[in-house]
Amino acid sequence: MSEKKKAPLSRRDFLFGGLRKLRGDDRPEAPALAAATQGVAPDAARQAKEAFVRGNQSYAGAEYAAAIPEYRECVRLFPAHLEARKRLGYCLYRTGQFVQARTEFERVIREAKADNFSALYLGLTFACMGRGEKAVAAWRQYRNTDEVRIMRELNLQMALLESPEKPDLGDVVAEVEETIRLRKEELLAAQADAQG
Repeated sequence: MSEKKKAPLSRRDFLFGGLRKLRGDDRPEAPALAAATQGVAPDAARQAKEAFVRGNQSYAGAEYAAAIPEYRECVRLFPAHLEARKRLGYCLYRTGQFVQARTEFERVIREAKADNFSALYLGLTFACMGRGEKAVAAWRQYRNTDEVRIMRELNLQMALLESPEKPDLGDVVAEVEETIRLRKEELLAAQADAQG
């Protein structure tokens, strides 16, 4: 019978193993990360990281169409890369590819069990697709007490969508998008003030 050989323990592993234990790197998410990367060859992981970095460069410049193939390559090589999936979903949403965006946001929520960003944009995606009841269901998953302005707007829009006289979904999307834009401006202004 053949036994799997364990990789030899390096000095680095020996020295840093105790530090990891003290820092809590043996916490529950550490096995989840190990499980997520299991089966991903080191070369594929490197290529996925490079594609993610290229995607982030396009994403930062609001070049969403250019970011899409990079993020797709990343998740092809590393399917459990949830941040790449979220960004891919956002880029697909921004370019009007709502069915594909919905797929990515739903997968992130399914894998992560909860994700405010994905719930927010999944609701917007459904609203853009003309499915108000699905938008409400997605927004019910958004629970971010740090973002009172956004939660207040979502609650208002959900109430309107559940009322007998339904609002125009285009108006709903515009109102939520405007609230997100205003909140981003607030955060950027606060960051600029903090820096001096």
